[in-house]
Amino acid sequence: MLELSHRSSLRAFRLEASYTAARLNASEDTRPHAAEFEEAAERFRLLDEEESRLALRKVDTQASIEAADDAWDDTVHGFRRRLLELSNNSVDAPLYRTYFADIPSHVTSLSYAAEVMISKDLERALRDEPNESLRLFSEQLETRRLALEAILHERTRVEVDEARFANRVSLAKSILNKLRRVLWAELEELALHRGVGREWCARFFLGHQDAVSPAEAEAVEDAPSFQDGAGTHLRLPEPGM
Repeated sequence: MLELSHRSSLRAFRLEASYTAARLNASEDTRPHAAEFEEAAERFRLLDEEESRLALRKVDTQASIEAADDAWDDTVHGFRRRLLELSNNSVDAPLYRTYFADIPSHVTSLSYAAEVMISKDLERALRDEPNESLRLFSEQLETRRLALEAILHERTRVEVDEARFANRVSLAKSILNKLRRVLWAELEELALHRGVGREWCARFFLGHQDAVSPAEAEAVEDAPSFQDGAGTHLRLPEPGM
């Protein structure tokens, strides 16, 4: 019961922290311990909001990538149609083969990285193309490619932000579990003075219907603490750090 699974959602951690804070605030003896759990609940609320924003960014970015890729595909198809018109619709014509002899027919179905590379090759070759109607495609392809590369860069940024966010979430969950173990030890001392059993301690946790195992109770004494020069401090990381 004390150790919440890291697979649990941010909302589940927030509810656990909020419940414990409310129970601690309800008693004068335990009220001094409530602030840390109130802070934890607020931190998980902020993390939950950030998770939603990241999810929206990821979806929006993917949609933008696909739109940019469609625009590049359309330009390639337009270039190919113009080549065929100038080659009497023959894929064996020298003009057509000048540009598509080494390019696979499914070029618009390749990976984004492959499309970017092929686009750069076509852009360079078309800059010296004598036919003006074909030469214009060099600039069009470059414009579409740059747009695609920009949004692919943004997707990479989102992936980095997701990794950093996951690290902050993991740390926040670990710290809340540490707070719960420390609180349990302090509640046990208070229970001794009150002459009540461990079931009284369990009431301060949302999942108090689940029994605290002996191993969990014993682990409280051996659990590591986060310390600074003034003593033990347990604080959640600020979102965005």
